[in-house]
Amino acid sequence: RENGNILDITELGGYELRYRKTTDSVFTYININDAWKNYYNFTWLDGTYIFQVAAFDTNGLYSNFVDIKPQ
Repeated sequence: RENGNILDITELGGYELRYRKTTDSVFTYININDAWKNYYNFTWLDGTYIFQVAAFDTNGLYSNFVDIKPQ
């Protein structure tokens, strides 16, 4: 949690991914409404992209988006 308290997995609602080509200004958003899921498969992306993820709790409170680097 932002205040340093532990967030139990049962209080986590899921994640929101967002991505865009480095040449674009608009993100595409993907909601993952499963706190236990730790992956997402894209069918096909061509080019160079920026990926970010945020978590949200069961009350709908979102974290800030952070950059991620796909493997």
